[in-house]
Amino acid sequence: MVKPVVRQEQDALGEALREARLAEASHREAALDLRDSKSLRLQILKDDLLPGVKASPEARDLFDLTLLPGEPPRLWVDLTSYVLMEPDYRTYRFMQDRQDGREVLFESADREQVAAAVRRHMAHRLIARERQLASLRPAPAQVGYGKASLILAWISGVAFGALALLAAGLSMGIVKL
Repeated sequence: MVKPVVRQEQDALGEALREARLAEASHREAALDLRDSKSLRLQILKDDLLPGVKASPEARDLFDLTLLPGEPPRLWVDLTSYVLMEPDYRTYRFMQDRQDGREVLFESADREQVAAAVRRHMAHRLIARERQLASLRPAPAQVGYGKASLILAWISGVAFGALALLAAGLSMGIVKL
């Protein structure tokens, strides 16, 4: 009689394991669907931003717009800025990594508002880069002469003229030393 009880307990444990595995599979499937949903939303945002980046050669050099999978998936705008779907799968969060930590630049559930915020960020970055490149250009060379060089040239001319007159006077015999 002991054997049927053990058999029933094994069957009950087997059934519980089967139900637990089904629940785990459902949970994993829901998590994968959620991650896919986040990736799809970020891909749509990327598609919204891509024409503006392709239209400008400066923007193509500076901005990546790379969608990286992971948990959570991230749409990288440049080397320090990215968009992710946090704290839920419907909210876009525009972040920037800084030396002292991360900063939330903009957060909204509206994709158009986030795209506008990313475009503003891109415009500011392009202006900052233009300023940086302008500061690296050498200053144009001065055209003309400075006051000191003009005075030195005048004094040299007077001295050379006096010596020339003295030499001419000596050669003609007008001046005797």
